[in-house]
Amino acid sequence: MKKYVIFKDDDVGKDFNSLKKWIDIIINNNAKAAIGLIGKYIKNQELNRYLNLLDSTIIEVFCHGYSHGYLPFIFRKYWKKNRLLPVEFDRNSKSHDHSLRKYRFVESKYLKKKAVCFGPPGNVWNESVINPLLENDFKLMFSWRKAKHDLFTIPLSDNLKQRSLKEFIADYDKKKDCRIYTLQFHHANLSDRQYELTTEVIDFLKDKENRIFITPSELLDVSKKDKDIFNLISPIN
Repeated sequence: MKKYVIFKDDDVGKDFNSLKKWIDIIINNNAKAAIGLIGKYIKNQELNRYLNLLDSTIIEVFCHGYSHGYLPFIFRKYWKKNRLLPVEFDRNSKSHDHSLRKYRFVESKYLKKKAVCFGPPGNVWNESVINPLLENDFKLMFSWRKAKHDLFTIPLSDNLKQRSLKEFIADYDKKKDCRIYTLQFHHANLSDRQYELTTEVIDFLKDKENRIFITPSELLDVSKKDKDIFNLISPIN
């Protein structure tokens, strides 16, 4: 039985140099990844030229919101009282549609490839985002939970927070039986040691665990032939 791994990297646009460093590691080690692009950065010429040169079958861009407006979780329950805005995709359907349309507009103007996958900032979303996602031609998203209807979801497994391969394996072993293992990164926050660790993790997952690196679009295609994978990512109806 085939087991898959997706490397999910967030916050693309904030730190271009560390993004290139991280992607070089992925490509040089014959892996694949999905990178979450924040829409407001797409106009950056250096960034969009670089993204347009990437092979989308190896590095797939997904939408990581337009503004990445985010409040720490501890403030969310107080936002009404303090008149603070909630996170970008924990608002209402009209707001969600507005953000996604803005993303699609700059994407169509500056990028060659249209994203089919969505990953909300902070992995925070509510059900009112589903219809706007579908109306804006997104087919799946990264999430800790399934959507109730119509949208495929890629389960999240873990974050690269470890400092050594031994620490990583100890955490990985708790989820090693999952057919889809999604490891989340934030390239701008990685230490030099964690950049090195990324290579070690790739080798471990490929050589020791025999996992197949895959992009979101490829996983969606696999689900059409593999019933178990389909059941893992299909909507709750």
